[in-house]
Amino acid sequence: MRPRKNEPWTAITYPQDFSDAGAGLGTQTILRLQRIVQARREGYDISAIVLACGLGPEVGKYPKQTRPFSEMMRDWLVAEGTFPAEMIHCSANFKAWNCIEVTLETIKMIKAKALSQNVLVASTGYHIYPRMWTTWTLLCGGKRNWNLTFAPAWDGTYGMPHELAGTVKYIPMALWYRRMV
Repeated sequence: MRPRKNEPWTAITYPQDFSDAGAGLGTQTILRLQRIVQARREGYDISAIVLACGLGPEVGKYPKQTRPFSEMMRDWLVAEGTFPAEMIHCSANFKAWNCIEVTLETIKMIKAKALSQNVLVASTGYHIYPRMWTTWTLLCGGKRNWNLTFAPAWDGTYGMPHELAGTVKYIPMALWYRRMV
């Protein structure tokens, strides 16, 4: 079924990289945020954005990260000018970090805030296919009131071997958590 762009959608994305040892967003994360902006230009009625990633656990590698990834991404989207701050929801759970934790936190926020369960997953292409497509389909696919669509940005740098390995790792977790969603 083709997505009905004129229905309300909740857009989500995942961070990928930092700049300046954690002080800013990296180019791949910005590419993912730009894909949300592009989806709106393509006609998606994005009524909310949910960002759920917190503080990176690798403090030695990213010593300048003083703010959660979700807040940094929100600030980028607001400064870009397409979305007002009021429609961007950031998780207060700063421990959510890997893709499965961020996905579960995102689902929790969508439910708690009664946001549209039409979910537009925006990310780099090989992150979506296969990892995020598999994870979201296993968690919410076929469930009542959940509709999924995917908006890949194919300019990203992740490759298929990395994402296949991540997909294999997340399948058992997604199957386990499906009963809780």
